[in-house]
Amino acid sequence: MKRKLFNLFLALAVSVGSVCAEVTIDEVTIDGIVYRLNGSTAEVAAKSTSLPSYYGYSGSIVIPSKVDYKNKSYSVTSIGWRAFYGCCVTSVTIGKNVRSIRSEAFDGCNCLTSVVWNAKWCRGYNMNDEEISIVFGKQVTSFTFGEEVEAIPQGFCSGMTKLTSITIPNSVTSIGKHAFSDCSSLTSVTIGNSVTSIGDGAFSNCTGLTSIIVESGNSTYDSRNNCNAIIETATNTLIAGCQATTIPNSVTSIGNGAFSNCTGLTSITIPNSVTSIGKSAFFRCTGLTSITIPTSVTSIGQYAFSSCTGLTSITIPNSVTSIGDWAFAECSGLTSVTIPESVTSIGSNAFYKCEGLTDIYVSCRNINSVTQMLENDVRIKSTLPAVITTNATNGTVSLMQDNCDVLLTAVPNDGYHFTQWSDGITDNPRTIILTQDTTFTAEFATDKSGTCGKDNALTWSYEEQSKTLTITGNGELTENYTFGLDAPTQMKTLIIGDGVTAIGDRTFYETKTLNHLFIGANVASIGDYTFAECKNFDDITCYATTVPTVNATTFENVGNKKFIYLYVPKDRERAYQRDEFWGEFDVQVKSAETTTLDDGVIVVPTDNTADISWPAVDDADTYEIEITKDGEVFCVLRFNANGQLTGIAFAPGHGKANQTEQAQTEGFKFTVTGLNKDTQYGYTVISKDSGGQVVDTKSGTFTTAGGIVTDVEQVIIPDGNSIQLPTATKVFRNGRIFILRGDKTYTLQGQEVK
Repeated sequence: MKRKLFNLFLALAVSVGSVCAEVTIDEVTIDGIVYRLNGSTAEVAAKSTSLPSYYGYSGSIVIPSKVDYKNKSYSVTSIGWRAFYGCCVTSVTIGKNVRSIRSEAFDGCNCLTSVVWNAKWCRGYNMNDEEISIVFGKQVTSFTFGEEVEAIPQGFCSGMTKLTSITIPNSVTSIGKHAFSDCSSLTSVTIGNSVTSIGDGAFSNCTGLTSIIVESGNSTYDSRNNCNAIIETATNTLIAGCQATTIPNSVTSIGNGAFSNCTGLTSITIPNSVTSIGKSAFFRCTGLTSITIPTSVTSIGQYAFSSCTGLTSITIPNSVTSIGDWAFAECSGLTSVTIPESVTSIGSNAFYKCEGLTDIYVSCRNINSVTQMLENDVRIKSTLPAVITTNATNGTVSLMQDNCDVLLTAVPNDGYHFTQWSDGITDNPRTIILTQDTTFTAEFATDKSGTCGKDNALTWSYEEQSKTLTITGNGELTENYTFGLDAPTQMKTLIIGDGVTAIGDRTFYETKTLNHLFIGANVASIGDYTFAECKNFDDITCYATTVPTVNATTFENVGNKKFIYLYVPKDRERAYQRDEFWGEFDVQVKSAETTTLDDGVIVVPTDNTADISWPAVDDADTYEIEITKDGEVFCVLRFNANGQLTGIAFAPGHGKANQTEQAQTEGFKFTVTGLNKDTQYGYTVISKDSGGQVVDTKSGTFTTAGGIVTDVEQVIIPDGNSIQLPTATKVFRNGRIFILRGDKTYTLQGQEVK
């Protein structure tokens, strides 16, 4: 049968004539299916518009991708309005070229149980070309997708209450809105690895859904079983209806109705990325017994948890500012709610018909405003029973509480000092307003300064980077030997200032890290075992012109004293050498005109070199050391915040400088060479912050030694005899001076160094 329809005749009149266009649609039957042919495409039409539906299509229908008619091929691209309306079609296979299905195309197909869908992409339209959902019917038990399908249309399988499982192939990239909604018998879904978009409510009201599997290789969705959430990044759509759900960190909001009517949902974890919970998000999730709302959430929408009868308590974090209308209405199992001070808006009937709710805990600061916002929702309001917990290591925390106001005081143990609270606040004591359960931790550090000595007249300070302990002030160091916990076990340099007059027994006993000792000019006596067992001495510098009184135990068991330099003031070398105990050291002359020890700068000169050490300064970003002679600049040395050399500038015709290996490991130490013997020099240490502003300046003078005779004619050998040797050569190694003769090395006193 062939019917030719003239549906459109358009004539345009122009001044020179007229043009006519005619579009012809042929309606033909091919293999039992009626098609409307139009150009190069074909649309499936109803089999009969005049006969009752039971005379229409029946049995298994296959809609091909194309049909041939009169030696011409037509691509089957659409299924027309009511094409299969009321027909007893049992199964239908839809070709890959179908792009549109008109309204009511499969309405009333009560025999339809199986659908095979091969269309790459397709949409439903009504008579006005408005997009609608495609509906196949409630009797479908089997739905199969072809391997070339790219998109699943809106509402595609909606309402198929007998559909139990579905497999979405790897070719599919998107699933439309409500595509599988209300499929109450659906228990499992397998989603291909190419799906990147899932529309709103795609699986809403799928109350039997217990297994969602994502094929491996899907970069958008979590590939985990047992209904762990599948989330579309753009629309934050959640696939729900599961026994337990974990939401990935990519989600920023839980959309409207995302989990509504998921009665099988028992618990859920919301990540800190979520900032809002939408309208009816968990509406009527009657199996939900617990939920944790993270501190990132700022708003809870209308009906968000309404009718969640299994919830017994809920804590709203202090990030939330608004709670919508009916948000927790008819949560009949709810007994307690905590509302923080951050909440400034609570909608009407937020806790309507929560018959079991006996306590709403609120801050003592906002109980009146919350009561006013709640109106008549509930009858009982309670002050928040907030608990404050305090922690401290190496100290304690005391507190005084007056309702919401709490005074915290950090009290350090001996040898420690308070640095800050765990939230970075340095106030001590500090006052806080307690609005919720809170933990405060006091942080302490080992002491770096304090008082010591008789009557606590002396002051000590420990510089951690250079590991230097400095004692200043005027008095005796004969009691109160507490120098912080780090100093006795780590210090390498000890400076006893000029104001100290005596050092008591055992003060620095067994300080095994000590390398350099500086004793001030007025120390008259050093007690028993004061430096005993200090086995790592490199050198001792004593500025006292009157030899301090010591005994056999003062420096007991410090090693071979002949290999420990003892630097003494000029012209006092012989007095120290003749002393019974001091004379055991390798006594060397040191100028008495060195810098004052109290400023922390140490200068150890020889005849043509000077070791300069200086303390680190808080807030210093760079250091400059300027060396002068006769009022003129000899050289300028520049260092970074860690005491590492960054630049040297010498005045024309002057010497050089080098940083020794030892200085590199210790930091804040430098050796200047090329100096003249028996000459006074000035120094200035300038500390600057990152902006170039001077934060500290230290100045002083030092005088090089008078020179060391290198033509040693006689060298003492182990048997006590002497031998005549050729002229010796003086060498400077690792901060010390030796005599080199041939292949042997000797100290300045003639002792061979092995």
